[in-house]
Amino acid sequence: MDTERKVGIALIIIGICIPLFALPFVSGFDKGKGFLYNFRNVGIRLTEESAVGASRSADGDTAVQPPKKSFFLEKMKFDRIPLRFFLIPTVILAYIGIFMIGRTRSRARSDLQA
Repeated sequence: MDTERKVGIALIIIGICIPLFALPFVSGFDKGKGFLYNFRNVGIRLTEESAVGASRSADGDTAVQPPKKSFFLEKMKFDRIPLRFFLIPTVILAYIGIFMIGRTRSRARSDLQA
């Protein structure tokens, strides 16, 4: 097997593994909703929803403030990384891998004709 073909197969496998490694951390899937709803709203949560507002401490007299978001999260106004962002490298790597495999096939045909 040609080296370029091996690299193409490796790129396709790596591209498939990227979203599979992200799946255990995904939240927001709703079984009752449709495909497009889940495609838009499924992602990796960056903030915790449990600390929503200020609450009282054990003493009962001082309020405990919720944890602050980092500067980056404050400016970007999002609380999760969408799963579709992990699908972009999958499509790109699969395309490059298929292109590399196809190029080795066309090169093998031209070698046979010569």
